[in-house]
Amino acid sequence: MKTYCLPLIILLIAICSGKQAYAESTANNDEFETLMQKIRKDFAANPSIDEILKEYNDKDGSFADVDYASIQRTNWPPLVHIDRIYDFVFAYTNPQNKYYKDNALYEKIVKGLEFWHQRNPWCHNWWYNQIAEPQKLGVLLIQMRTGARQIPADLEKRILDRIRTDGGDPAKWTGANRTDIALHWIYRSCLSRNEADLKKALENVYNPIVYTTEEGFQYDNSYFQHGRQLYIGGYGDEILKGITQVAMYTKGTQYALPKDKLDIVSKFMRETYYRTIRGQYMLFDAMGRSVSRPGVPNKSATALFASRMIELDPSHKDEYKAIVERLQGKKPAEYQVTPSHTHYFKGDYTLHVRPAYTFDVRMTSTRTSRLEYGNGENLKTYFVSDGCTNIVRRGNEYDGIFPVWNWTRIPGVTAPQLDSIPFAISDWQTPGTSTFAGGVSDSLYGATAYVYTDNYKGINTGAHKAWFFFDDEVVCLGSGISSTSESEVQTTVNQCLASTDEPLYAYDEQVSSLSLGQERSAGIDWAVHDNIGYLFPEGGTIFISHKNQSGNWYAINNSVNRKENIKKKVFTIGFEHRKHPQNATYAYIVVPGKGTASEMQAYQKADNVRILSNTKQIQAVCNRSLNLYQAIFYQPGELADGNFKVKTDKPCALMVKKISGGKPVLHVADPGQTGQSIRIDITVSGKKYSIEHHPSTDPIYAGATTAYNFQFTEN
Repeated sequence: MKTYCLPLIILLIAICSGKQAYAESTANNDEFETLMQKIRKDFAANPSIDEILKEYNDKDGSFADVDYASIQRTNWPPLVHIDRIYDFVFAYTNPQNKYYKDNALYEKIVKGLEFWHQRNPWCHNWWYNQIAEPQKLGVLLIQMRTGARQIPADLEKRILDRIRTDGGDPAKWTGANRTDIALHWIYRSCLSRNEADLKKALENVYNPIVYTTEEGFQYDNSYFQHGRQLYIGGYGDEILKGITQVAMYTKGTQYALPKDKLDIVSKFMRETYYRTIRGQYMLFDAMGRSVSRPGVPNKSATALFASRMIELDPSHKDEYKAIVERLQGKKPAEYQVTPSHTHYFKGDYTLHVRPAYTFDVRMTSTRTSRLEYGNGENLKTYFVSDGCTNIVRRGNEYDGIFPVWNWTRIPGVTAPQLDSIPFAISDWQTPGTSTFAGGVSDSLYGATAYVYTDNYKGINTGAHKAWFFFDDEVVCLGSGISSTSESEVQTTVNQCLASTDEPLYAYDEQVSSLSLGQERSAGIDWAVHDNIGYLFPEGGTIFISHKNQSGNWYAINNSVNRKENIKKKVFTIGFEHRKHPQNATYAYIVVPGKGTASEMQAYQKADNVRILSNTKQIQAVCNRSLNLYQAIFYQPGELADGNFKVKTDKPCALMVKKISGGKPVLHVADPGQTGQSIRIDITVSGKKYSIEHHPSTDPIYAGATTAYNFQFTEN
């Protein structure tokens, strides 16, 4: 009997093993479950919930300290309820948590979800209803599927129906908002095993990854949200978070991110997004209204996006690894940073990066929108759109300064010193007024111009402003500064956190330091602060200040309930143009890496950079060591310097380099984006070359730079 049964037992075991193997194989091939496993891994947590349990009301599933009636547009209080239930779920399902499989906690989760569904809180800010709440609910339901006890099927269905109804259709949105809504569609589709909705969700994550003239990735590799507003950070953060998140979920499945779309994301991340982050901090003018939120400029958390790209985009893994190390503070801000210069002709933005420093310029024109101040945030932002600059070496030079800032003294900006900062016409999408805002670039060097005119709210001020970018310095020029404002007009060179060392300045060849609490106004030759030099080659009345400034977060962001006064030490330097200037000028050279008087004196003596013209007609600079000329022509004109001459028949921005090397190169762009051809005549030692610059017939590339190699001919 035993002898004959043994083969049968073996056969039965084999059959059962085969069934188990088949079941496991089926589970392994279930892409809904595969996606949910990746989602769980992405959000894995082991929260401490003892304190929030004290606020839980066992009678109805609410929390005693949550204002469920609030319709506050930012930091919406009722969302705290979902955040806490979310933590309950992860505590209940984590084997390392003391509440793992706790039946009492399970009952609290169910009752808490029932309360939320019945109470049905609603926010006047659509973002909470259609993004924040549905995303959190979707993740907690996916995690709860691993629990010892499941959410009752009827309750789970009602929550899923709520997510679908309130969450909206991603196809009706653009950019980061579209991706964020698609994310909770993915969660819901996996839970309900709805393949059609899953495919639609993934299409809506991937569809925005195209170059567009609408909101989203621009043809110059910048990013727009809320109309034509530059939003490299803020909404840029959001879309990168969503895309890389979904790409990690779908990697290795039939839903994987297509290669051409991955390339767009990678180019934006490497050549724009992470270049606006110095060390761990993003440049303040690249992140929209979120700059007014405490702690937001610190982008160390975005190391997660770069870490994902190491796996998603291995061809650039070394670059992403360096980014991660900088963001995590393991390496200094200059670690593996390569020189680059980009003018974003769609975004009215210039970004100049060197291993030793980063410098940018933020402008606005009739083609773009001013920085917004919606939802009670970024309330003093008005002048930030008008040629503001960041000058950073470490990255944290402006960290937390914004509550105490003098917002009429924005670095780089020429503005009247008004008693109160005006609000733009619209809090969301106010276009600029300039028709001449742009720049020329060869990817390493460039020049940027901005014709600033503002007659709004008594500002009544105008100027021709230009920036010329080299390796060791940035030359900043202003001309035609005129104003009928009743307030004094100033051009701010910088306003940043004061370093521990006292600023130095030279006046009548005498070097002095500026103690805390002091300020000076004189014809200063140069100044040094925090290892950055400021040279004033054409003089002028310069103010320099080293003092405590105070303010509070609530004054710039009403959604932040932080009205307590804070105080910070601030360094400020700039030009006084006084009241009613007419055709005034300024000139200054920013020289990062200079920290002593002897270094500044040696730089000044070298006289490597020469200002050739600073008028309303032409602003031009020559860098001798680079054999490079840069010029802004605001009208047809001619510039001569020794045996070199350049003439144009229309306004333009241009660079001519390698004049003495025998292989000269011309780069030209039209900051006015007029579409007109431009004739340029260049003469060197009697040899002449003429070109007819024909801008692209495609308006998408209006304002882009064109390069010309040429040989001189006899005149």
